[in-house]
Amino acid sequence: MRKTAFVFITTILLAGCTSGQNPAAENWLTVEPAPLPLTQNVLNPGRGFYDAANIDLWNPDADGYAYVRNGRGLTLAYADATWLPSDRVLTQNDLDTLQEGFDLARTSGLKLILRFRYSENGDADWETIKTDLDLLAPLLAKNADVIAVMQAGFLGRWGEWHCWQATEVCHDGAEEKAYVLDRLLDALDGTDVPVAVRYSPDKSRYLGDIDFDDYDAVPPPPPPLRGFADQLNEGERNRARIAHHNDCFLSSADDVGTYPNEPPERIEEWRNFVYAENEYLPYGGESCAPADADDPARSAGENALAEMERAHVDYLNADYHEEMLAGWKRDGVYDEIAARLGYRLVVESAAWTKPQADEAWKFRLSVRNDGFARLKRKYDVVLVLEQAGTTKEIPLGFDLRQVAAGESAVFEADGLPPLPTGAWRLGLAVRDPALPDRVEYAIRFANELDYDGVNWLGSLEVK
Repeated sequence: MRKTAFVFITTILLAGCTSGQNPAAENWLTVEPAPLPLTQNVLNPGRGFYDAANIDLWNPDADGYAYVRNGRGLTLAYADATWLPSDRVLTQNDLDTLQEGFDLARTSGLKLILRFRYSENGDADWETIKTDLDLLAPLLAKNADVIAVMQAGFLGRWGEWHCWQATEVCHDGAEEKAYVLDRLLDALDGTDVPVAVRYSPDKSRYLGDIDFDDYDAVPPPPPPLRGFADQLNEGERNRARIAHHNDCFLSSADDVGTYPNEPPERIEEWRNFVYAENEYLPYGGESCAPADADDPARSAGENALAEMERAHVDYLNADYHEEMLAGWKRDGVYDEIAARLGYRLVVESAAWTKPQADEAWKFRLSVRNDGFARLKRKYDVVLVLEQAGTTKEIPLGFDLRQVAAGESAVFEADGLPPLPTGAWRLGLAVRDPALPDRVEYAIRFANELDYDGVNWLGSLEVK
């Protein structure tokens, strides 16, 4: 049964709780726009399947970047071919080339899932890694607006923080991991870009919640995160800045070593910890096998959907693992997965009072989230009104992160400023605060509405 949350919104507009009010008694106009089919994907930022085949930050190609969005209908990209040189530190020419890649991502309306790594066989000399981190830090801060998530990287094979079967120099110690996290968190301080780690115990050890020397002897997890970074005190904020990613999602009982497995009950303990934290943190990755090797039914059909709901999955590789993706298509769930990854916000109803000239008025919005996850970044929600070439915008202060997956929420703004007489077209813009003028980074509701960066809801007549 779907839950409805009545959310009290504190704004300069004296917004309030809607419980117990009767719109009809206040002369309200209500619209209930039809939702799009649950299998129809909506091109929205920071969510969905991601491209891992067309972006190389070392070889910025405008056609390749544009193809991700315009050809594949995706808004996320992972620069799979971007490997750092392991035999030297980065040069200024390297940094300039990387900046060209970031600029192309911005021009193309993309957000990047970013991980810097050195080799499939190891990483680089430790002094090289430290120097590269120093050189890249300003670049990350400058381009945080087009980074969806920063995966920790730099250490181990594939930048996955392990030296399993490494044949070259490789670092995966607690001290080195703490150093990389320190530098990345510092570089991205003041932004809303999280740093995601491959193995969840590494986060808990970094924060001082647990300690271990051997991955075969990891203790149970601590209590999970309960809130966004801006809702926590300064001392707790890093808990909400370190996310998780999984490059073997649904691939075996412990997702091929993603979770500690000694004793066996540790698997579910740590999986539950990660899934609970994902309520507030962006989460995704890829599978690395045709199916769950230990329980093939777990990764198939409706079971896969149920696990993605529990895991609050935001993003997955559109290109790998090919056989698991093909299985979801055979099972008839692929289109629904594509549509529900991350948030999927649906307007259940919108209502506004019919004011007289020079009279304050009210606006109310009921939103449902049919996605696997809630919106995990705070967007600006703006009421847009148009009349004969005149545009007025009213910031509402609604925090759409409040709409949890599988739930509805009601928001209301009271005391809206008076409008001149006449007919006004009325809509909602949900804008990325870092890129407010770019329509590609705005959010479209999953409804049958006219949309041009504004979700047009109807009209308001002021007499």
